[in-house]
Amino acid sequence: MSSIEIRPAPRSAGLRRPLAALAALGIALLGALLSAAPARAQNPEMEGRFVGIGPARGMQVEITDAGRNPAGMFHDSNGVEATIGGGWKNGGLEALLNFPGRPVFVRLTPSALGMQMAVLPLDPEGKPLREQARVLAFLREGIETPEQPALYQDPPKRAGSEIDPDVFLASYQFWPPEGVANGFDNIGPRYRTILRMFPQIHADVLWKLCQAETQRGLLAEALRGQGASCADIEATVSRLQETGRFSDWKAAVDREIAQLMPAVQCSRGYIVKEEVCAPASQRVAKAAVSLETLGAVLGRWR
Repeated sequence: MSSIEIRPAPRSAGLRRPLAALAALGIALLGALLSAAPARAQNPEMEGRFVGIGPARGMQVEITDAGRNPAGMFHDSNGVEATIGGGWKNGGLEALLNFPGRPVFVRLTPSALGMQMAVLPLDPEGKPLREQARVLAFLREGIETPEQPALYQDPPKRAGSEIDPDVFLASYQFWPPEGVANGFDNIGPRYRTILRMFPQIHADVLWKLCQAETQRGLLAEALRGQGASCADIEATVSRLQETGRFSDWKAAVDREIAQLMPAVQCSRGYIVKEEVCAPASQRVAKAAVSLETLGAVLGRWR
């Protein structure tokens, strides 16, 4: 079970630096991790209790006031608590979590079905530990998620290393956007092309890629010739969430994953049964000639 590591450390004069100075330093270094949003004085969608998923499993965020003077509490998976205060900037809540012996700079932003927390630990002198920066995902309490499949793995922390495409298919829906972006890069161009043949999966992956700050070149490649933009995807998904149809979207994704998974596993030699692989190959061939674009997929969800 993952948690934000908290190591006791001697207090120093650096910890008494003004909150504004520490926050400004953290903001500059988190720029590559954080998405911009229109500035707002209040974020009512961020009020409530949120539970961590993936690497954040066991953590909780409770925002009791998402108005001009935000207030809340963060609960680590080890039972350590820290008060959330801070203020709003570009649509996100920025604050210092003053854990015993060590502060952590965080930025909370709303995301589909919950929020994400960009985390930047600071050393005992108040200097940012950039190598420990990461983004954690939280779901609003009460939202049901499917059980993690047997092939599930935690999201890759960086791009450039290989990941099995069947692991990606089984896991990506549980990952935060940055993990999906890294995983999509790591499956390689061959399997990215195959995923494009299954437009509902491709649309769902793109929805996560659009929320990620990394892999922007990969996102541009995935959107090329698709007849839709990130704004179109986000508008469609937001509308489905507001009207209670998001579960239908996910059900359509799961149906396509069930169709594609045997083909991926056959191509890797994980499955060698002809009675499984021959129909799977035919499904991929049929999908290859359909050439349905992202724009066409979104059009079906109007």
